[in-house]
Amino acid sequence: GRRAYLAQHALFDQVPQLRDDIAVPDYCSLSLEEEDEAEGEAEVAVAGELRINAWLGPKGTVSPLHYDRYHNLLAQVVGSKYVRLYSPLHSDRLYPHPPGLHEVSSRILDPDQADEAAFPLFDGTPFIDLLLREGETLYIPPRWWHFVEARETSFSVSFWWS
Repeated sequence: GRRAYLAQHALFDQVPQLRDDIAVPDYCSLSLEEEDEAEGEAEVAVAGELRINAWLGPKGTVSPLHYDRYHNLLAQVVGSKYVRLYSPLHSDRLYPHPPGLHEVSSRILDPDQADEAAFPLFDGTPFIDLLLREGETLYIPPRWWHFVEARETSFSVSFWWS
């Protein structure tokens, strides 16, 4: 059946009262100078600006394999999520879309179901995987590829900064 997934949603901007329930981790104020001078960020309009997004969905909702250009703290509030991470050193084996709107996402939709004929370099690409549980937070560095799947009804908050 069909499922609804509230993904990468600025819920706390729309309902400011909810913002009081979110504590911004101190880590969100840290960055490396050389990264501050990196290319512009379309999603993070002003360098150093913090973006807080909500992710709400039932079991089985997926964020396909992609990377973000900014620091990301993913906090699991309710439920759990399977997370698979790939180093940016292996980007060429992850078949990113050509430059343009979707260049931060892979043409491989599900790493466990990758077509070996279409994506021959993908097989054997090293990864780190984990189960992000309620109350845990995961730091995902800029340009690290990640695939995320909710293992049950799930609510997460992401903190993005450059």
